[in-house]
Amino acid sequence: MSRTRRAVLATTAAVGIGGVAGCLGNGGPPDAPVNGDSDADVTVTIYEDFSCPYCQTFKLQVYPDLESQYIEPGEIRYEHRDFPNPVNEKWSWEVASAAREVFEDTGNDAFWTFASDIYEHLGSYTYDVIEEVANDAGADGGAVREAAEEEQHRSVIEDNKSHGESNDVAGTPAVFVDGEQVEFYESDDFVMMALEQTTTAIENALE
Repeated sequence: MSRTRRAVLATTAAVGIGGVAGCLGNGGPPDAPVNGDSDADVTVTIYEDFSCPYCQTFKLQVYPDLESQYIEPGEIRYEHRDFPNPVNEKWSWEVASAAREVFEDTGNDAFWTFASDIYEHLGSYTYDVIEEVANDAGADGGAVREAAEEEQHRSVIEDNKSHGESNDVAGTPAVFVDGEQVEFYESDDFVMMALEQTTTAIENALE
């Protein structure tokens, strides 16, 4: 996938290494959907916008390798946080709200299924699609649809975004390994670059 310098700066401005700058107030960020061993020594956090094409590419083409190499063996704790840029003023917030409803109502497994499968429809999101994907993930599709339509979880999503901003997140996808932001750079092959940079950071943290 070819990426222009403008795309790198404007769409995936999560470039450079940034340390954790703190939490929201005294209570910290909202609970995050977690995959892998919740007690693993290494935590990988990704900030995503469900309307971002680079987030779609990361989830569908990079995440499966991370899942097989590190998540399924229990070597890392992998957590999702919403960060609507927003790429799309409507769906960036509404799909995130739908995903949050899946997580809060049905749990982690259903969330990760929904969060991957919904990306297959990026560019053609509808409430019917959200409901269908939610049902297929084992959630209550009607309730998830309503959560999207009414943006029921917007305040939680805004808290996640604020937490990301406090950690110098400026665009998506932004990946952190144990609080250090993974450096993504301009590349003609985003998948190869993102996988290489992320796995290198994970391997260094596991040493």
